[in-house]
Amino acid sequence: MAIEEFVKRLDQGVVSWNKWREGQPDLRGVDLSEIQLEGVDLSGIDLSMVNLRGARMREVNLSSANLRGADMSMANLRGIDLSGANLSASYLSMICLSEADLSQANLSGADLRGSNLKLARLDRADLSTAKLNLSSLNGVSMVGAVLIGANLSRAELREANLAGSDFSRANLSEADLSHSNLNVAALVGTDLIGATMVDIDLSESNLCRANLIGANLYRANLCGCDLMGADLRGTNCSEAYFIGADLSRADLNRAEFNSANLSKTNFSGANTETTDFQDAILPDVW
Repeated sequence: MAIEEFVKRLDQGVVSWNKWREGQPDLRGVDLSEIQLEGVDLSGIDLSMVNLRGARMREVNLSSANLRGADMSMANLRGIDLSGANLSASYLSMICLSEADLSQANLSGADLRGSNLKLARLDRADLSTAKLNLSSLNGVSMVGAVLIGANLSRAELREANLAGSDFSRANLSEADLSHSNLNVAALVGTDLIGATMVDIDLSESNLCRANLIGANLYRANLCGCDLMGADLRGTNCSEAYFIGADLSRADLNRAEFNSANLSKTNFSGANTETTDFQDAILPDVW
């Protein structure tokens, strides 16, 4: 079937398309690449496994749509509504989703490498095991999102709102999280090697067993954080706040806490042999 025939079916509306689709469960051969749509309501449509590479969609409503396994690489979906959509295992590399609404969307296992998600909304979205390497998420809102096991190495997450999100076992190595909010976030066993976290809010977050080797936590807020067993070797914690934090059994070799506030911090069992505490405020019992 030619692309024109598929476009005609789309023009007949979502109900007609989905009814036809029930008899066409496998559309992996359907090529809708570089299709251009504007001002269309496709909420709830089933476009799973469809080829939409390089598509251009403007003011299209794809909320609650089924795009599982679809190929949307290099598509331009800026500002589009994908709230509640199923994008699991989809191919979204080099896609433009800046300012898009992806709140409560299912992006588990999706390939978003090199994507543009600046200022997008991903509140309560599921991005577990998703690939977001080298992606730009500056200014994104990702409150309460799930990113367990996701790969965000070298991603840009500056000035992002990530409060309450779950980054457990995620790869954030060399990512830039400067000036972001990760209050009450879960980063258990997370890889943060070489990450830039200048002026970040990690207060009350769980960083138990996190790998922070060589990370930059300059002026970061880690008050009340659980850093039990974390690896902070060579980490820059200058002028950071660790009031009431738990650093028990943490490895602090060659870490710098110059002028940091460490009052009421728990250092029991921590390795502090080569730690620099110059001008730091230390606990009463030290």
